[in-house]
Amino acid sequence: MKRSDEPVYWYRLFKMLWIILLGMQWVSFTEPIWLQETTDIVTWTLIIVAAIAILPVASLVRNIGKLLSIVIICRIILIRYGIYMPYGRLFPDQILQMLMEFIPYIWFALITWLAMELISRLLLTRKYILLFLAADLVAFAILDSFTPYQLWQNVAWTVFAGLGWLVCLHLRDYQIAYPYGWLRLRKYPFKIVSNILLIFAGVLLIGTSVPPVSPILTDPYTAWKGRSGGQGSGGEVQSAISNAITNKDSDAQEVLSGYSRDDTELGGGFEFNYSPVMSVDSPLRTYWRGETRHIYTGKGWADFDKEKRDYEVFRGMTTPAGLTHEQAGNIEMREVEQTITMESDEAYPVLFGGYFITKVSLLDEDRGGNPKLSWAAQEGELRWGGGFRGSQPDYPVKYKVTSEIPVIPLTELRGASYKHLYKVPIDEAYLQVPSSLPERVKDLAEEIIADGDTPYKQMELLQEYLRANYEYTNKPDISLRRSKDFVDSFLFEVKEGYCDYFSTAMVMMARSQGIPARWVKGYGPGSQPDPEDMRGRPALATSTAYQVNNSDSHSWAELYFGEYGWIPFEATPGFTAPLLYADESPEEVAADEPDSEEIVQDSAVENETSWLSANTTAIRYVSGSIILLAVIWLLYQLRERIYYGFVRLRLGRSLTYADKIAYGTLRTVKKLQRQGFERHEHETVREMFERIREQQPELSGTLDHLLQKYESAMYSPMTATNADWLSVQRLCHKLSCINHGKK
Repeated sequence: MKRSDEPVYWYRLFKMLWIILLGMQWVSFTEPIWLQETTDIVTWTLIIVAAIAILPVASLVRNIGKLLSIVIICRIILIRYGIYMPYGRLFPDQILQMLMEFIPYIWFALITWLAMELISRLLLTRKYILLFLAADLVAFAILDSFTPYQLWQNVAWTVFAGLGWLVCLHLRDYQIAYPYGWLRLRKYPFKIVSNILLIFAGVLLIGTSVPPVSPILTDPYTAWKGRSGGQGSGGEVQSAISNAITNKDSDAQEVLSGYSRDDTELGGGFEFNYSPVMSVDSPLRTYWRGETRHIYTGKGWADFDKEKRDYEVFRGMTTPAGLTHEQAGNIEMREVEQTITMESDEAYPVLFGGYFITKVSLLDEDRGGNPKLSWAAQEGELRWGGGFRGSQPDYPVKYKVTSEIPVIPLTELRGASYKHLYKVPIDEAYLQVPSSLPERVKDLAEEIIADGDTPYKQMELLQEYLRANYEYTNKPDISLRRSKDFVDSFLFEVKEGYCDYFSTAMVMMARSQGIPARWVKGYGPGSQPDPEDMRGRPALATSTAYQVNNSDSHSWAELYFGEYGWIPFEATPGFTAPLLYADESPEEVAADEPDSEEIVQDSAVENETSWLSANTTAIRYVSGSIILLAVIWLLYQLRERIYYGFVRLRLGRSLTYADKIAYGTLRTVKKLQRQGFERHEHETVREMFERIREQQPELSGTLDHLLQKYESAMYSPMTATNADWLSVQRLCHKLSCINHGKK
């Protein structure tokens, strides 16, 4: 290789490395969207084309090599995935076959090559690189806001690659402009690398250590999504999974989220409604349960009038004797009191509370009338009046319920067999499956739970399958629906939806495998006020009540496990049922549960979040260690200046050359003492040096010269000059090196 090519070659090597890193961030983003074979083709195209681009050969040869490598990559990967099976002779049979079967995969590879060529040839200056990086980061920011992906990792790698590219460009320009300076700089590679590492470590440490603060201004995305007048944030937009109600005041009959009055025909889409419903003062985060359904029709859930209910009727709002429960289980319960303050004028068919409600009392005693409560012990429903159609106008503004929250012995429950759990006959109402339910729903459920050896483990497998393989959206594409059955069309055709889709599928698939289940609707936990205001100061508000909006309306499944009672299961992605477990303290469980405003995302987002939490600490430690080592090294390099700085502070005046010579010599004497040369008490420097000369005659010249400078400075300080001080520094350094065995 010619010397004139060297600046271009090493820069080309590193430039292609940064281009690969930048390109891989987009491959990472598109991986859940593309087929796996497409992702593999693009990834290997990035790597192989970049490797060929740095070869020291003619440009034409490199381009021919890139084209051939793309064909070979497509051939190998498509054969591996069974998409392309070669037959006949290479010419012409396989060539014609490849021309037909490589489409559209080869287009992805060719576009990747074209993008790499454009980036490599057009981004030649700092200005264009910065513009490209800015566009890259803006694109990731938009995608992070308007798609269910969190792209912090992609942004971090983009910034890293961009900084590396700019550093390499600066060094290349320096090499071209100052070739002799570059030759000198190459003699100190450690200093170059250490300074680059220090810059990167500082940026990473600052970026990962800045404390989170509440935004002063609402970002445009949140404002746009909350334009319906709600109080929600951008997180609420994704986490608000709800049943749909019709807005009667809208000419377009726009469907908004809220507590559903009609569940007989599920499906469709809706817009999020952030209007407040209630605030709940509770020591424990939980779902605010409303009512249940158990008759599935194939289109939805039968109206409660068609379901049998055994009611216990109360007059007035106080139930001092407590509410009885059927099939509540025989496990430990935690009693909590919850005060509900309604913030909506709606009249609901039920009173809300954590499951199981045992007592209720009215707190707004000034409201007139003698209300009637209907308690359905088997369903655990506390109905306001005789039901929704006969609901009373004076729905309470404020009431208090006492609930018993089950503490689940998870390990014990996971080990319980079907025979142990269902010793007594199962209520057939909760095993109801319409004859019209397609067999493929049952077959899929059976396949999913095959690896579970107990009912609870089987239902955990079923729950996780739904969460991992179907996407949440408030506007599912129902045009894909062909089946007449709601669950069947969701599982095999639409493959996306909101909570009604996931919870109904969970109930019916569980029933198909002999596990009693029912469908429940109510509200998610809601949100608590931020402990800090928008400027990071402690908030003045003292209330810690959960704020529940129409956007928090929700449905979930409850499964029956014999003596353990009804256990909630959450099949909707992004939600975790707020349960208490016997092997954890209630406080720990409550703290670990996600906020109801968490963003509903698919498994790709959950992996992204876990990467961030797992690697932030590691990044801090590595960056902090690099900075600490740099500080230690800097202190070591400045040790003499630091020493004389302390001497100056002790004397309270500036040091003369004589002072520096005297203290420098005495500092060397102390070093010699640490190395084993003894200095007796009341012994002068001259006497010590004479004894050292006898032990090591080869040091005589250095010791004599240093002694002469020291005594001259001590007895004739005015004659000491800067040249004398520099000479003493060299002598002290030489003496130190000799005693360390250096030459």
